[in-house]
Amino acid sequence: MNTHLHKAGLAVAASIPLFVLPARISEGQLNDPVNLIGSEIVIFLMSLTCWYSIHYIRRRVKSWKGIVLSVLCCCFWSNVFFFTFNPYFKDFPFRTSRSFSMRVMMLSSRGVLMSIVLIPAAVYLKRDYEARFQRRENERLALERIKVENELLEEAVAERTHALHQTLHSLEESQQSLKHQLYVQSRLVASITHDIGAPFNYLLMVSRNICELLQRQEYDTVETHSIELTKSLETMYGYVKNLLEFTKLPVEHKLSRLETIHLGQLVVQKSALFKGVINSQGNTLELELNAAAGIVSNPGLLGVVLHNLIDNANKHTRNGRIVIRSAMQHEQAHLSIENTGNQVPPAIVQWFNSKTGEPVLQRDIAPLAGIGLILVKEISTMLGIAVCMRSDERSTAVELAFQS
Repeated sequence: MNTHLHKAGLAVAASIPLFVLPARISEGQLNDPVNLIGSEIVIFLMSLTCWYSIHYIRRRVKSWKGIVLSVLCCCFWSNVFFFTFNPYFKDFPFRTSRSFSMRVMMLSSRGVLMSIVLIPAAVYLKRDYEARFQRRENERLALERIKVENELLEEAVAERTHALHQTLHSLEESQQSLKHQLYVQSRLVASITHDIGAPFNYLLMVSRNICELLQRQEYDTVETHSIELTKSLETMYGYVKNLLEFTKLPVEHKLSRLETIHLGQLVVQKSALFKGVINSQGNTLELELNAAAGIVSNPGLLGVVLHNLIDNANKHTRNGRIVIRSAMQHEQAHLSIENTGNQVPPAIVQWFNSKTGEPVLQRDIAPLAGIGLILVKEISTMLGIAVCMRSDERSTAVELAFQS
């Protein structure tokens, strides 16, 4: 506002002496150029003073009172400047000698004429300034509104982007979980197919022996084999029933199903399933179990591990010994399955003892190790069981170390 006030004041104040200049020249005042120039400067200063006075009054007095005071102010400054500078420069023509009061009235009339020019200019300037100020304010508010809308839009985009990332993350987790569930389920199916193979082969062999004994009419021996076949079928039926019930559970339930397990009892149950198969190989099974060895684990998956270890030990032993030991070492349960027989290839021992079970390595080792050892290693990793194998020309032993 101050910049516009000064510029407009200078323009208006300069226009008034220029406006009266032609009339003064026509009156012959050009004959005294010093007085003409000096009086023009006096009129300019008087107009400028009136201009600032009018604005001062307009800011403090509103409505018609401000207009009246502005007119009186112009009259006042007209008299002041005349009586102050008239001895030097004659800026108002008095052609006849007049009284002081008459001079004041005539000078006041000049002030009224000046106010007629200055007051409308001041009002126009103020309204113009207010209009421009309002436009700038509207523009500022519009920019602020746009800024706020942009910030809200950015927040909305950020929230939706975050929600989208969370959704994608959840989808990735669900996908990984589904892959893991399918992986566990496929391994269980492979385990069932693998685990029941050896016992059923033994049952088929016993049934064939019974047929041959019946053909030779060796009834006493048939009775012994029938009793053994019945016990094996009952044991096998119980194992298959429990295994099928376990596979019906959801994968999450299978993995999170933890129970307190008496390690010795679980070994005895699994050993009973292989009793006939072990005897058919001419092997003896020795159990050296610690009654205090107890663990918290998944009984179904741990049973798969023990089943495969006993089955592998029996497959690679002829007329030998299979020894299963359980012990407590530093409050940590350990289980070892040792068998006499052929030495395990070093590549399999190295793979089995490694902490990683990469799929590529498993595919390379599968033809040598077989599905049994692969299941043992993978399921042990799921259960957090540390496994270790050692093998030489005399025996092979696999040790399981359970988390305390």
